[in-house]
Amino acid sequence: MIRLLRLLPLLALVPGGAPAAVPARPNVLFIAVDDLRVSLGCYGDPLTLTPNLDRFAAGARVFNRAYTMQAVCGPARTAILTGRLPDQNRSWHNRNLFRATNPDTVTLPQLFKQHGYLTQAMGKIFSGDERELDPASWSVPEILRQDGWRNYALPRGEAPGKQAPWEAADVPDEGYSDGKLAALAVETLGRLKAESKPFFLAVGFFKPHLPFNAPKRYWDLHDPAKFALPAESSRVQGAPEAAYHTHRELGGYYGMPKDEQLDTEQTLKLRHGYYACVSYIDAQIGKVLLALDRTGLAASTIVVLWGDHGFALGDAGRWCKGTNFELDARVPLLVRTPGLARPGVASDALVEYVDVYPTLAELAGLPAPAYLAGRSLAPILRDPDQPGRAHALSQFSRPFSAGPPRSMGYSLRTTTHRYTRWVDWPARTTTAEELYDYSSPASAEPRWTTFVERRNVIDDPAHVRLRTELRARMDDVLAHRSVVTPERAAPAGEGAAKKKRQRADATPLP
Repeated sequence: MIRLLRLLPLLALVPGGAPAAVPARPNVLFIAVDDLRVSLGCYGDPLTLTPNLDRFAAGARVFNRAYTMQAVCGPARTAILTGRLPDQNRSWHNRNLFRATNPDTVTLPQLFKQHGYLTQAMGKIFSGDERELDPASWSVPEILRQDGWRNYALPRGEAPGKQAPWEAADVPDEGYSDGKLAALAVETLGRLKAESKPFFLAVGFFKPHLPFNAPKRYWDLHDPAKFALPAESSRVQGAPEAAYHTHRELGGYYGMPKDEQLDTEQTLKLRHGYYACVSYIDAQIGKVLLALDRTGLAASTIVVLWGDHGFALGDAGRWCKGTNFELDARVPLLVRTPGLARPGVASDALVEYVDVYPTLAELAGLPAPAYLAGRSLAPILRDPDQPGRAHALSQFSRPFSAGPPRSMGYSLRTTTHRYTRWVDWPARTTTAEELYDYSSPASAEPRWTTFVERRNVIDDPAHVRLRTELRARMDDVLAHRSVVTPERAAPAGEGAAKKKRQRADATPLP
C-alpha cells in the first residue's frame, strides 16, 4: 500500500509525462488542523513524527512561506473562508461574526454550493463554537461535534473552567474526538462516491489545540528527552509591550501558572504533549487520505491541508499564539491537485491565506467575487519556481476582545525581514515599530526551519534604508488593503510619504 501511495502522483500523468488537466468539476477535500505550526517532517522539524503527511507532501505542493492573516482561530479561519482580510471582515476576535458586517459575503464553500456542489463540513472549520457556524455555506447542517466526541477520555470531575492541559489515556484512536471525526470523514467519502456529485468536503481536526490530549501510544512514539531544549530568554530585546498578547490561554488550565512562566518539567511535558497530538492527527489524516484513494476519488479531488496559525511552545518564554512573531504567523499549507506539475517540489514563494479562495475558484472554473483580497496560487501549482508576493501581511489587535480594538499591529514579512507597525486604532497614529532581520541570528535565531525573534533592530543605523522602504510599503498596504490611511499612519515626525513609489506587491524587497 505504501508503494501504491508513492506511485499515485505518477499515475495522474498523461503519456509523455505532461501533467494531466484538473477535471472540469473537481472535488475538494479541505482539511483544517487547529493550532498546527510547521511541525511536520516535510518542513524539516527534527522532533516530529508525521509519516502520513510527509507521504502526502511527496505528491503535493508544499508552501514553505505561507502566512495566516491573524494568529488566532476565528479571524484566521474567517479570512481563509471569505477571502477577505480581518479588517474587511471586521473580524478580529472569535466572537466577531463576519456576516454582521458583510451579510452578502459569499464564502468559499458557498461559492461551490451555488454552482452545483454538495458542500459539507465536520469538525472545526469556522470555529469551535456553535455561535460561529455559517449555515449559508453548506448543503447540509454542519457537524461541529457529535454525541460521544470527548476531549478527555478519563474522568475529569466537575470542577468549573478549564481542566488539565494534557492527557495520555490508553485508549484507541476513537477514544478522543479526532478519531471519531476521521471515521466520520471516511464514511462520508464512501457515501459521496456513491452519490456521484461533485463535492466540497471540509474536515476540521481539533488537535493539537490545548489540551494536549492524545492516546498513550502516540505519546510513546516520542522520547521525552528530545524535548529538553535549552532555556529560552523570556523577552525579545527592544520589542514593544504591544508585541505580546495579554490573554493567558494556557494559564487558564488546571495546574498551570497564571503568568504562563512554566518550570522545566512542565515545559517538557507540554512540548511532548503537543508533538504527541501532531502524530495523532497525522494518523487520522492518513486514514482520510487512504479512504480517498480506496474510493477512487483521489484522481478527481483537490486536497488542501492547512493549519489556521502557528504556535509557541515556550520559545522565547512565550506560549500559544496571538502575536505577529514568526512562530505564530507562519503556517503549513499543502495543496495536491490531479496531475500536479513536479509533485513534491516545494515552493518558497510568499503567500497569504486569503490566496486559497481564488486558487480553488480558478482550479474549479468558478467565478470568484471581485472583492477578494487574495491572488490565485494556480501559477505556483503549475510551476513551483514562480514568484509569490513581495511580502505577506499579518495583523493582531490589542486587546484581544469582542469589542473594538484600541491598537492594531500590522506586520509585513519579506523574504528576509519582518516590519511591524502598531497603530492607535481610534487616532490611526503609529505608537511603536518593530524590525527583525532573519539573516542575522542576533535579531532572529534560526530554529531548524523557522525563526525565533531575539532583538528588534528598528533603530539600528545599519537598517535605515530598509526601514524607510518598509515604512513606505506599509503606508501603501494600509491605504489599499486595510482601513488605515498612510497619511494618518505615518511614523510621528516623518509626515506622509509624498514621493512616487510603486505599488507594494510589484517590487520585492530583499
